[in-house]
Amino acid sequence: MIANARMYSVTALAEQAWRALLAHVSERAGVALPYVEHAAPAPVSALWARPDCGCVFMCGYPYARAAVAPQLLAAPVPALARYEGRPVYFSEFIVRADAPVQTLAQTFGRRLACMLPESNSGYNAPRHHLMRQAPSGTRALYRPTARPTPTPREVIDAVIGGHAEVGVVDSYVLDLLRRFEPALVARLKTLDVTPAAPTPPLVASAQADPHECERVRAALLTLHEGTTGTALLAMLGLARFAAVQPADYADLPALAREADQAGFALTDAGVRNRGLE
Repeated sequence: MIANARMYSVTALAEQAWRALLAHVSERAGVALPYVEHAAPAPVSALWARPDCGCVFMCGYPYARAAVAPQLLAAPVPALARYEGRPVYFSEFIVRADAPVQTLAQTFGRRLACMLPESNSGYNAPRHHLMRQAPSGTRALYRPTARPTPTPREVIDAVIGGHAEVGVVDSYVLDLLRRFEPALVARLKTLDVTPAAPTPPLVASAQADPHECERVRAALLTLHEGTTGTALLAMLGLARFAAVQPADYADLPALAREADQAGFALTDAGVRNRGLE
């Protein structure tokens, strides 16, 4: 079985930290989990489809929609106080630090850098949040970027580079960048955040040996109890890993369906593509 932390390997140093943490989990569990590369632009959905996933981060929205659900292992709990000791994150609406706007409403009608519809943090969570703010009958509040931005780093680069006025990024991704690339995040400011959503879990494929999965799960859930594990968690701004259940992610498809049924899109390109205008 393989390990991979692409979703949160936001810098080379962050990836090194994840490799070290997952190697320690493998050793404690007594389960071989070789780390495999699956960097962008390779689609992350192809990683999730591999039958040999043993400890791989997966976005909660595609997890909840999977025809055959992977086996849940655990989800990370960020250490910062704003997470209240829960395995959750927020989507942050970011702009350049020197942007004159002070509220999210002041950016409506401009270009929004977002991720693909399979992403909860970079698409569905912000779409549902904006739908709640939009005047009745509004189909979209933003225009699209000229080119897709399928990764958090591409969203950030689009905002800093002036190709979008606003972007949406997973708060824990930004926490990691504040830790490993503070100069980059210093060029951004956050205008708004979505309600909390369940953190992407570490999963194993449905075909993986359930006994080995249980050992990996136990190693993750007790990682914070050892000196080495505590240090590895601290490198990544984490307090611990928490147990999660399928029910924790069950509401995510419902939020997406609500926005679909309302005909609300994240940008007006989504409206046109669905033939709603």
